[in-house]
Amino acid sequence: MKPYIYGPKFMWNIDCSVGKGGQNSMSADVSFLQWYYTLAADFHLTTPENKAIYRHVKITGACNGQDNDPLVTALIAQQRSLNHPYVDGKASVVNGTGRVTDKAFFLIRLEARFAVMFPNAWPRLDLIPNCPSGVADIARYAIPNLAEMQQG
Repeated sequence: MKPYIYGPKFMWNIDCSVGKGGQNSMSADVSFLQWYYTLAADFHLTTPENKAIYRHVKITGACNGQDNDPLVTALIAQQRSLNHPYVDGKASVVNGTGRVTDKAFFLIRLEARFAVMFPNAWPRLDLIPNCPSGVADIARYAIPNLAEMQQG
């Protein structure tokens, strides 16, 4: 994971594709998405149908990339509910303009929802409940500290 600027907004990008047929090689990227679904399962704007699907997702840092993986199922359900141009069960690395046809990359759309769920903490992932340690470390590393400002 790494910081990403989308227009005037601060977002997070992943380092590898996650989900169906994805690389699934970076534990923090997989954990980030799994964590989102564990939180979205209790969010009042999530549909009851999606809540039932999201509740099967656990934060393990691993995704097998197959249809039977709970994260793949959750990705597909949310892509469908957002009427995303590609319902493929995968979150891709954001590149270029950050858009797919006339819509933002799925990851950006997912994070916009994340920001709505936690408006007082976003984008400080480390301040959001149950943040996986690998994700929290990345979030804290992205924040400048005084020692860095005194160097050079």
